[in-house]
Amino acid sequence: MLKFSEDLLQFLWQYKILKPVPFVTAKGKEIVVLKNGELNKDSGPDFFNAQIKIDEVILVGNIEVHIKTSDWLKHKHQQDKNYDNIILHVVYEHDTDLDQNTTNNVEVLELKSLIAESTLATYNQLSCAKTKIACHNQLAGLNDFKFISWLERMTLERLEGKVNAIENYFKSVAGDYTQTFYFLLLRNFGFKVNSLPFELLAKNLPITILLKHADNLLQLEALLLGTCGLLENQFEDKYILQLQNEFDYLKNKYRIISLNKEIFKFSKLRPANFPTIRLAQFAKLLNTKPVLFIAPYDFANYDEIVLALKINLEGYWKNHYNMDGKVTSKDLALGLSSIENLVINTFAPFYFFYSKRTSKPEMTDLAIELLNKCDFEQNTKTKLFEEKKALLKTAADSQAAINLYDNYCSKKSCLKCGVAASLLK
Repeated sequence: MLKFSEDLLQFLWQYKILKPVPFVTAKGKEIVVLKNGELNKDSGPDFFNAQIKIDEVILVGNIEVHIKTSDWLKHKHQQDKNYDNIILHVVYEHDTDLDQNTTNNVEVLELKSLIAESTLATYNQLSCAKTKIACHNQLAGLNDFKFISWLERMTLERLEGKVNAIENYFKSVAGDYTQTFYFLLLRNFGFKVNSLPFELLAKNLPITILLKHADNLLQLEALLLGTCGLLENQFEDKYILQLQNEFDYLKNKYRIISLNKEIFKFSKLRPANFPTIRLAQFAKLLNTKPVLFIAPYDFANYDEIVLALKINLEGYWKNHYNMDGKVTSKDLALGLSSIENLVINTFAPFYFFYSKRTSKPEMTDLAIELLNKCDFEQNTKTKLFEEKKALLKTAADSQAAINLYDNYCSKKSCLKCGVAASLLK
């Protein structure tokens, strides 16, 4: 049996999911709703800045929603001045007349007869669904345009969420854009398995030190590998011994405290994904494109970024993936899927963050453009939206799908979702 809640009534009111019939108040007055208002997620009336017309008089103000009219007294709104400018009391069931409504000429609109049975049946299906996506069985029949419109909002929401995390780090480094971008890129160079160890590396080894040695690849490799604690073993290879000697000098010069090498994961990874290879690639990027770290916002298109990230290793790391001196014939290059992963998780969020910080809307456009240039990401979350796969083509779509699942579907928050609103209509 369906249990009514104020959240459900607010949802139906917000998205105008009511019968297309004249609205008549408890006192028999016809009411025209010009603006349903803006949903208030904090304390106070449920909807702000609404507009209604009664007897040719337009009223502007707030709207309160309840299951029953008497809930006004139960919630003690009569004692709260924030509710003095209510222009309409919307309820599922009008069970009593209130002195407050009479005194302030507030009309009561009962919704019981205005909600279609089909709407309630669909909502009941959603709320009782056992699938990972509550609307799984209805998704195929959803209007494509409405689904795409909601995805566009989800893409922006996904970027907003990432910006919040970037903002916190940005503040911790006193507003240093270069260190912030470096931190974000290095963390993502660890990809999923080594992202946290690489994040710790970025905090232990500031970009200012690395940029001082940007013209010396040997020193860059020594700083990165040494700070990770990966040069502490006994080695025989001549080049690795050079790295050790170089790091011993640089470690003392900059008073670097090395990390515990055990935090870096090698197990079950392909050689091309070993942290040693990722660090060698990062050193080469610093060596060839130091400007990328100083002014990442100057790399203003997808092709330019991809070209910068097509890193060709040389010397020892061209045919070695660890430090035992054994040669390999395996391809150790950074592939396009890995490059696009960096574009999706580093460049697009950073540009979006930079746009917010500097009030440059063109950087927001660039962030979205980058996501639209990258291929759709196939993973366990995006595969849940298989019924709409014909519409899901780019990383903007996959990022939207991930956000939709993480923040709505997995939490069963249908009453906050535009997809559910479309289905209920």
